[in-house]
Amino acid sequence: MDLTVIFRLAIALALGLIIGMERGWNTRQSPPGMRLAGVRSFGFVGLLGGLSATLADLFDSSILAVALLGFTLIVGVSFVLTAKENTKFGVTTELALLVTFSLGALAGKGLTWEALSISVVTAVLLGFKEELHKYLNYLERQELIATLQLLLIAVVALPLLPDRAMGPWNALNPRAIWLLVSLIAGISYVGYFAMKILGTRVGLLATAALGALVSSTAVTVSFGRIARREQQNFALLGAGISLAAGTMAVRILVEVTLINPALLPRLVPPIGCLAIVPLLAALAIATRLSEKVEPIEKMELKNPIELGSALIYGVIIAVLFVGIRAMESWFGDAGIYALSALSGITDVDAVSLSLAEATKGSLPPAVGTTGILIAAMVNTVVKAILATAIGGWQLAKWCASILLISLGLSVLAMFFIHVNIS
Repeated sequence: MDLTVIFRLAIALALGLIIGMERGWNTRQSPPGMRLAGVRSFGFVGLLGGLSATLADLFDSSILAVALLGFTLIVGVSFVLTAKENTKFGVTTELALLVTFSLGALAGKGLTWEALSISVVTAVLLGFKEELHKYLNYLERQELIATLQLLLIAVVALPLLPDRAMGPWNALNPRAIWLLVSLIAGISYVGYFAMKILGTRVGLLATAALGALVSSTAVTVSFGRIARREQQNFALLGAGISLAAGTMAVRILVEVTLINPALLPRLVPPIGCLAIVPLLAALAIATRLSEKVEPIEKMELKNPIELGSALIYGVIIAVLFVGIRAMESWFGDAGIYALSALSGITDVDAVSLSLAEATKGSLPPAVGTTGILIAAMVNTVVKAILATAIGGWQLAKWCASILLISLGLSVLAMFFIHVNIS
């Protein structure tokens, strides 16, 4: 007895039952004779696919192709007969049957866990019909296009780009650059649609946290405008700005972890100060205040998942890649730090990811982490200045002071790490 074959066939049967459970539940109210297939039928189809693949391996490879063709004809005939009795029909179940057969064949070929995983995803996709339709009705045309563009950026374009160094100082790796662009776009995508789905009226602090996934600077500007216009709720608005700044720091840690986790021992303590202090302060303020306030101004967060935005980000990162090598060559470490400071005025993602990637090559980890820290610190100062300039001193005392305290602790942590690691 070949236990391997039995195991593969058992998986083929199991994946058919998984998909069949969803299809059976979805069509449970259908009258007798109007259901093309239920849980048992799907189980048998999965098993049939597994048996066909097994027989193909044992006897003739053409058996699998013939079985698939024959099964497709059977499904097609069943669909035609069912359609004659039902004016409302679709092809979802028929396609699910063909997918189940194919997955069963994969399991029969030995790709058991891959087939089982895909079957779970298929069942989930089938089960979320109502939610998907609701989402499509909610989705605007430009957002649909932007979503497709993100897939184009991350799934289609990325594998096609060369994975080698080129250009001035051999600083440009097209695939590495585009990977960073995809990462930034992906994180911003999550934040943008979270804001869109939940809305800006989910609560001030929730709005700040979600908005910071797109742009913490946009949160600062938006809340500063609310404070200036309403002349009230300065504490909670300041807490929101602090929360956005802390979320920005957490975002940097996530990005660096995905690109070069070896930098974390140097980076976590000082960046942690930029994150923990504002987050704890925001929590303390929110829990002490009894009033509830929501931003009444819709936050202006630009959809970042556009092809044009991605190309701009790609150019920025490419310039930073070359700039890092050039400044290091011309001015040494001081050049890197100056470039980081300038970049931190407007954006921390591009320079943080660029430096994290550069440390995988010739750039010393100490220099790369210091550059990331400088960019984050400069950006923190910029937020404090924006909050003061837009919202006034009443707002500034609730957030600028918190940001500056976190900045001071971060500087101390940076020097402590430098002394102990060096």
